[in-house]
Amino acid sequence: MRCVVVGSGISGLSAAIFLARQGHAVTVLEAAPSPAPLLRGFRRQGLHFDTGFHCGGGLHKGGVLRRWLRALGVEKALGNIRTGRRDVFRFADGSRYFLPDGHEAVRTAVDRQFPGTGDALWALLQDMERQLAHSPYLNPAVCGEPAPVWHRRGNTDGILQGAGFPAALRAMLGARCLLYGILPHESAWEDYALVAGPYFQSNGSWDGGGAALAAGLLDILQKTGVPVRCGQMVCGLDVSAGRNVSGVFVHDGERLACDLCIFTGHPSQLASIVPGGLFRPAYLHRIADLPESRSALLLFAEARGVLHPGESVYLLPEAESACMFPDLEDDEPCLYLFCDRPQHDGRMAVMAAAFLPPGAPPDSPRACADWKREAVARVRAQAEKRLPGLADAWRVLDAATPLTLRHWIHGATGSLYGVGHHWHTMPLLPVTRLPGLLLAGQNILLPGVLGGIVSAALAVGFAVGHDAVLKEFRQCAENG
Repeated sequence: MRCVVVGSGISGLSAAIFLARQGHAVTVLEAAPSPAPLLRGFRRQGLHFDTGFHCGGGLHKGGVLRRWLRALGVEKALGNIRTGRRDVFRFADGSRYFLPDGHEAVRTAVDRQFPGTGDALWALLQDMERQLAHSPYLNPAVCGEPAPVWHRRGNTDGILQGAGFPAALRAMLGARCLLYGILPHESAWEDYALVAGPYFQSNGSWDGGGAALAAGLLDILQKTGVPVRCGQMVCGLDVSAGRNVSGVFVHDGERLACDLCIFTGHPSQLASIVPGGLFRPAYLHRIADLPESRSALLLFAEARGVLHPGESVYLLPEAESACMFPDLEDDEPCLYLFCDRPQHDGRMAVMAAAFLPPGAPPDSPRACADWKREAVARVRAQAEKRLPGLADAWRVLDAATPLTLRHWIHGATGSLYGVGHHWHTMPLLPVTRLPGLLLAGQNILLPGVLGGIVSAALAVGFAVGHDAVLKEFRQCAENG
């Protein structure tokens, strides 16, 4: 079978590997000048900023992400896989709390910081484990066809309130919704369990982060003879008289024949490449109006000493605030800071994010430039106000707006994670009514490296059979 994968992010590269393993001829097309731009990150003044992989859940031995990395064949290319990362929460009233990784450690730490809450938290952790155990793509012990979760118990904020947790603990647990760009009251509890659940099991990274992962995946594709063609914007699908995908057109008019196309971009982009009349108007309307995840203003800085490399820091308002995660337009925005391990010269790469609602900032380049200068100054001032000693310990090297993100990754929007997976909306399925066209990526399933890999595997499973794709995932579990 001749296959074209559109996009070379984590989903596109993973899908290409899974297809090639089944003996199919695969070509990857990427619009950007180089592959995996978001996953690889970038360098400024000798510092590497890891935009593609800050940290990951399920990296312990036997963890779901660790198993998928092994199934892809890339685990050995990732040096020093480590866990033990923790999240630190600083509230405006001066209180400070933390969440470690590992269920027992989380339970102990929470019960120590919020006496009497340990048992209720343990019950939620076990419920997350049950959610993770349902899918054969997350639990190798499950056999059978994957099935979407149609019944939803409610939103994450409601579940946390129902558990009787104090406001500060609800904010700490709810902050992990930011891992997929929405707020706790927008997130289905089941989605929270699938994304945040592995982080409670283990939270960590490896040397080189997203750049090392991208390099490892590209090396596998090179060795298997899969071409990754960059600067190739797909502008249309060719469809046979029998209404099956028969090829794709790129921007220069070239046609690549194929029997299968896996599209990993934003679903709204399908309307411009699928010939008219093949999708129902209701479907086109739906993909055009999908809710978006939040965007952010991102600061990229160097720092020395003041931040701990094993921590992610959340700067939140007072615990009883009506809005626990205010965006950049607020007087006291919520900030998230992530720092990588120090380089040999002692410098650390630091990324700071101030969240924005979908649609911000202005589209006009001049208006955006003015907005960016003012916004960077406000974020910097807020971070320095809340973290004593930071002002003399860091230097901002660059910043990115939603327009930067949209241009850099050739996305349809400038949001952090594309489609927002809201609890009151049903997810898109990988299959479409056009035979030979499948969808993958964080827009279809869930964000992050794990979500991207699983989404790719799921799409390929619909094309070649789920057992064929899951075989190595299950073998990895059996082999430890």
